[in-house]
Amino acid sequence: MPRLPTDAVAAAAFLMRRLYRPIDVTSGSPDFAVAETEGLNDDRWFWNDDNAKVLELMSRPEIWRRFPSETSEILRFVRSMCNGPFIFRRLSAPRLDLIGTEGTITAYRHSLMGLRYDLARGAVVAGVRFHDERTADNLMLSGNYVEFTHRGRRCRRQVTGSGEKTGVVRDGHLLRLSHSAEIDAVAGWRRQRIGAITYTYTFDARSMLFEVEAALDLDPRVEIRDVVLTIGNDGLAYCFFNNIVTDNRGGEMPLFAAGKPSTRLLNAAGASYYAIRQGHISADALAIHSMPRAPQHLSGFEAGVDVQGRLSRVIARHEFPGRHRGGRLVAAEHKLITAGGFYDRISDYAAFMRQAAAATEAPRAAQDYSISYDYGATINAFSKCFAVCASGSVVPQPASLAEELHAAVDATLHHYFDLYVDRHHQQPDTIFSRELAFVVLGVTTMYRATGSDEYRRRLARLCDVLLDFEMRFDDAAGIPVSGFLMRKNSPRAAYVDCQSGVLLALTQAARYVGDPRLAAAIDRGLGSYGLETCRFPGGLVDTVQTLMFDEHGTPRTANAFWNFKAGLTLRFFSALRAAEDPALQAVAARHHDRMGLLEMVMRRQLEQSVTEHEDGVEIRCSVQSTETNSESQPWAMLGLVGHPLD
Repeated sequence: MPRLPTDAVAAAAFLMRRLYRPIDVTSGSPDFAVAETEGLNDDRWFWNDDNAKVLELMSRPEIWRRFPSETSEILRFVRSMCNGPFIFRRLSAPRLDLIGTEGTITAYRHSLMGLRYDLARGAVVAGVRFHDERTADNLMLSGNYVEFTHRGRRCRRQVTGSGEKTGVVRDGHLLRLSHSAEIDAVAGWRRQRIGAITYTYTFDARSMLFEVEAALDLDPRVEIRDVVLTIGNDGLAYCFFNNIVTDNRGGEMPLFAAGKPSTRLLNAAGASYYAIRQGHISADALAIHSMPRAPQHLSGFEAGVDVQGRLSRVIARHEFPGRHRGGRLVAAEHKLITAGGFYDRISDYAAFMRQAAAATEAPRAAQDYSISYDYGATINAFSKCFAVCASGSVVPQPASLAEELHAAVDATLHHYFDLYVDRHHQQPDTIFSRELAFVVLGVTTMYRATGSDEYRRRLARLCDVLLDFEMRFDDAAGIPVSGFLMRKNSPRAAYVDCQSGVLLALTQAARYVGDPRLAAAIDRGLGSYGLETCRFPGGLVDTVQTLMFDEHGTPRTANAFWNFKAGLTLRFFSALRAAEDPALQAVAARHHDRMGLLEMVMRRQLEQSVTEHEDGVEIRCSVQSTETNSESQPWAMLGLVGHPLD
């Protein structure tokens, strides 16, 4: 069996030779970053979070000196994904694959979305795509109708049902779906043809932006008045959408918040952007953004609530007042789905959509405009790179890089305080504890590198917030124990990566923050760890677990089956053993034997996950996995060797 790797360069070499790839869809020289995997399902995804985690490993001086151009390229990629307060989540090489048809439903795999359609029913479904259970159908484009006045009588005709004409055209990176139907009206004792309505849905493998167009071709023999074309956003209740916001309202108040079951007409005249979103703001909150092609026609919405507190449908109404005979009336919207964002920054999202819509001709990667899950990973990576440059351990390129990184840390940290820390008590579920832990690690590095009291003051404030995630309980022996929650108001479990990330951050911060609460919390947190055997069809995996009791007294456990979690835990144990603070030394001494046993089990777990290659060492995602990914490799390796600046 391969031994545990001790050479960080060998682990970095595997990443550089197997996962470091060109993002070869831009014009000119290709950009490079680390892909998620060597080729899971043929996707080529480049996560900003994971590249930041790789960058921390690459910032070890011996690795940076060995791979200077690769480190610079990964740093460039991570910086390029930062746009003001937004750290965008990922890029994907273009992909548009037919999966198949089952019954009347056909499915496609888009670069970053899942697409399904049943055009005979006038329904197209889209959702953000992942490689795990987060994949879901976020939006159904259906429920459309046409309204008009004919001979003094107001008419509404649904655009769905049998007898429609449908079309599917695949043209390179583009997929165009369409369905059309005849529209008529009752005139005396007979029906009179008004025209034909066609809905066209255009998806581009190079973009998360897609377009919906409703075009009504009118019969020149018939006059109608005050036409309304609709673009329906349906199937919303499943994802708990409950707010509608527009860009023509002052402040942050939504146009509509779902309450009791009802159907309402809402006025939105003058809006050039609207979004249907979940009520909370966080890195995993969903939103559907829409930008009308001709905003002067958008008059409002029909909002339907079937379940208390959840939107079921939002039908955008595009009005064409006056008389019409013959010709074509068109309503169209660009749409974008995000799974995490700062949704009160409405003007920013409108600007992102305008920029994306204008870039249709340029070769490009598909960009996920969702925000980063691990804001802290980026701050920590920038901090480590700055400190290494400032120490003179490497010769940075360009020479101004240390100064640029210092500015990048300060700017990103300012945004984090503004959007997360300063709003913590008003929006308690916005912060992800592991993310906050890595902000603490980054600020600790900056204080150590600069000695600036401003960083120490920020560090104390961050630790105050981090302690807010502690959930205390007594174990079976009556000993005080703590679990650290993923989110403040989500007491489902103390996930190992959150628990270990928080305790690692508190251990590092305790060097500079003279607060006895930190050592006490670390002491209680260590009591949460225990052993667990994970049982799978392929065998058994012995690992560690964390235990907590929720607010109802129900025990909840989570385990470190995935190696990145074991790596974080090993890194925490190493930091605690190396602590110079007497209070932390006392904590380490009290838990010495248990930590040794838990560490032995985790090191054995990682040892069973090692694959040695001629071009480097791979630490797979788990004992049972066949490959590593861009998160597991750096965090597992840092768990074994640490970082010189820890």
